[in-house]
Amino acid sequence: MSTIGWSRRKVIGAGIGLGAGIAFGVPGAWANQDGFDADVGLDPGHSRFDVGASGAGVGEYQHTLDIAQRIKPLLEQAGLRVNVSRTDHEPISAMARTSGDERTRIEQAARIAAVGNVRIYVSIHFNGGPPSLRGTETYYNGENAGPDSRRLAESLQRYVVAALNDFGYATADRGAKEDLLAGKPYGHFFSLRGGMPSALVEGLFLSNPTEGQLLLQEDLRQALARGYVGGIVAYFAGG
Repeated sequence: MSTIGWSRRKVIGAGIGLGAGIAFGVPGAWANQDGFDADVGLDPGHSRFDVGASGAGVGEYQHTLDIAQRIKPLLEQAGLRVNVSRTDHEPISAMARTSGDERTRIEQAARIAAVGNVRIYVSIHFNGGPPSLRGTETYYNGENAGPDSRRLAESLQRYVVAALNDFGYATADRGAKEDLLAGKPYGHFFSLRGGMPSALVEGLFLSNPTEGQLLLQEDLRQALARGYVGGIVAYFAGG
């Protein structure tokens, strides 16, 4: 059953159905293509070594792995093959051997390599900053499979925002944008340099007291996972 032309709510609803064990089919043209190790590479951002943002007593690296573990079975029920860059809280590379931006670059290159040759790469993150900042935003690298990366980022942003709204939290839609706009001193995010269409989602601000507390709720984290699934399925459907 193709999802082409489905409304946003129907795709998210399909994600809810998947969570209950009701699979919907992904057309064969989308999945299991020769020459790919998997259809989707999921990267749970950060690790025990580089915690990332934190809020309500939880580090970003903990939430990102939790979300990845929720996304993976839903995508697999949809007929997509999924590789995950890390399955525990340890970094992939020997991060202590270097410092600063180079350490980050090496770790991100190792994560891209860990998922193998995939059709798309999605990096899962949560934001940090002043407590007043809130909302959801997604980044892509315009110099890396630019049109497809932008379409992937826009699809993820649309469905993650919708999933949070359907859950009952009116997140601030901060948009899908070029990653250079994040103001990183090293330019493009290293996780978006793998050559395949890629996007990095900042689901909510852990540094915001309200959003940090919301992320303690399992139902909210499951809603986020359904949003990722909806965005990925819609991307493969051409939406």
